Amino acid sequence: KGTYTMVSGKRIPLHEPTFDLEDGMLLLDTLRSTWVSTGGPYVEQFERNFAEFVGVPHAVSVCNGTIAIQLMIETLKIERSMKGDFDVIVPTLTFIATAAAVKHAGGHPVFVDCAEDKFNISVEAVEAQILENYNRSPSSPHWISRSTQRPLLAVMSAHIMGWPGDLVALKDLCERLEIDFLEDAAESLGSYDGQGNHLGSHGLASAFSFNGNKILTTGGGGMFVTRDSSLAKLAKHLSTTAKSDGLRYTHDRIGYNFRMVNILAALGCSQLEKLPERLQLKKAIFQSYKQHFQNDKEYTLYEEPSLRANNWLNNIVFSDESRRERVLLRLNEEGVEARPLWTPLHLQPAFAQHEQYKCRFAHAESFWQRSLSLPSSPGLTLTEIERVCKLVQGAV
Repeated sequence: KGTYTMVSGKRIPLHEPTFDLEDGMLLLDTLRSTWVSTGGPYVEQFERNFAEFVGVPHAVSVCNGTIAIQLMIETLKIERSMKGDFDVIVPTLTFIATAAAVKHAGGHPVFVDCAEDKFNISVEAVEAQILENYNRSPSSPHWISRSTQRPLLAVMSAHIMGWPGDLVALKDLCERLEIDFLEDAAESLGSYDGQGNHLGSHGLASAFSFNGNKILTTGGGGMFVTRDSSLAKLAKHLSTTAKSDGLRYTHDRIGYNFRMVNILAALGCSQLEKLPERLQLKKAIFQSYKQHFQNDKEYTLYEEPSLRANNWLNNIVFSDESRRERVLLRLNEEGVEARPLWTPLHLQPAFAQHEQYKCRFAHAESFWQRSLSLPSSPGLTLTEIERVCKLVQGAV
């Protein structure tokens, strides 16, 4: 009651937002106050409430998730006094924003494969990349590339589809090698590891996204979170044009206008209040898919046990690419939105000049060729889930 969506007819979207009257009331409140742009009380409230939800002391709101990653890299680069070009290790199986943000911040993404049995970055591949291609120089606090002489700024994981992979082991590796660990947590709001710690609370800093296809959406928007007060202060300063004197418009750095506006922050405050209930709906959708697919032999519903996932997008992994393609075409022909995983970064035309372009990353390529994301909107009905499953089973 009081909820409306944009779906009509027989179309089943991949992941559509859900809004209610409370969302509209808070938006209307910002319009009545005329404080709809940068700053405003809802910005501070959203940052405070979000930090509390994730379990970290500091949160800085920004205009989108990609910018949150860029800001994370920019602030760390300054804190580590790093000049010139630098490397950041990232997974090749992720949305392009993970690596694009590194480039925007002046860095160079270094791709590594995912684990054989997980969508997420392989800890062994990260360790091999560092030990085989970098040296720890006595004259530098950083690992230095043997081939390019670029310093390694950080290792950044990406929690694919809201799953963490071997997150704790990756963090332990970074601590042992004394390398900063960052999290692209864009897809993982509401996911927790096996010890009950929210994803995004493990790294030195993390970035979240509130795009229209996320469980919590502000239409656009993102969040930088960290336990480090110095990083948080610098991130807020850089993202708000590095203004040191608001009255006289004095700026002590070349900053950015990365700010989230008050009208979107109001929507974020309202959406965050409903997030626990929405996560329960997402869990029920996952369990329903699991029940429908439990006896199928040609594909499996992807999951990582022993944790509490947000079940952002539900994915099935097929035994081969041909079956995946048949199902993908059938679903989209029937008005059911389904999507393959993103083309791995080492195969993206945007990185044609990258030294790892068209290198072989077998596990990432295998998951990319065999996996499919299914409709997962919080408002998905049991009837719609049954329709999706019957189409999948019929196409296989």
